[in-house]
Amino acid sequence: MAKENLKIQAWMEQLRRMREMQYAYHKKFFHGLYFFLVLVIACLLWDSPLSLALVPFLVITAGTQSCFYLHFVDFARLRARSLEKQLNQLLGKDVFRGSEMEDLYFYPLDASKIGGFVPETPLRFFSFFTIHWVFLWLGLATFSLWRLLPAMGPCGRHYLIMIGLWGGLNLIYLGWFFGSRRDFKSAADRIKGT
Repeated sequence: MAKENLKIQAWMEQLRRMREMQYAYHKKFFHGLYFFLVLVIACLLWDSPLSLALVPFLVITAGTQSCFYLHFVDFARLRARSLEKQLNQLLGKDVFRGSEMEDLYFYPLDASKIGGFVPETPLRFFSFFTIHWVFLWLGLATFSLWRLLPAMGPCGRHYLIMIGLWGGLNLIYLGWFFGSRRDFKSAADRIKGT
């Protein structure tokens, strides 16, 4: 009995840490979005060639940074799900159901996705929210390019190629990373072994 109580205490402490991690990275995600949005708007209002040239890079960085934070949230959710399952098995009933509710309310943790967009459930609010921000960011980047390119002359073509390559590389990597789910699967396998 004492051993079971120690297990419960240890797992409860780990579950608390995972939920705190989730909260911390959700908070970082939203602070990051607002920070980048303020930076982009400031660059657009400054309206100098340099500030306008920064906007597409800031947009790409904001998207990649958001995916980075989501990566941590998914890890915390994965570990929390495992802990809840272990606690429920030990207690003999479904007391802990937070992970189950998150799958229903946000997005299924096991679903393939690119960032926060889940192709299997594109009408879920989480997917819509992701698409909303993607279109907002792309609109702001397009506006900056519309203002900038006429002033760049022949250099504009090289600049567009550079932006296209950088954005494409980030998109390809994020698509591969979230699509292959290699880290997710390896963490899930490791957690199953504990």
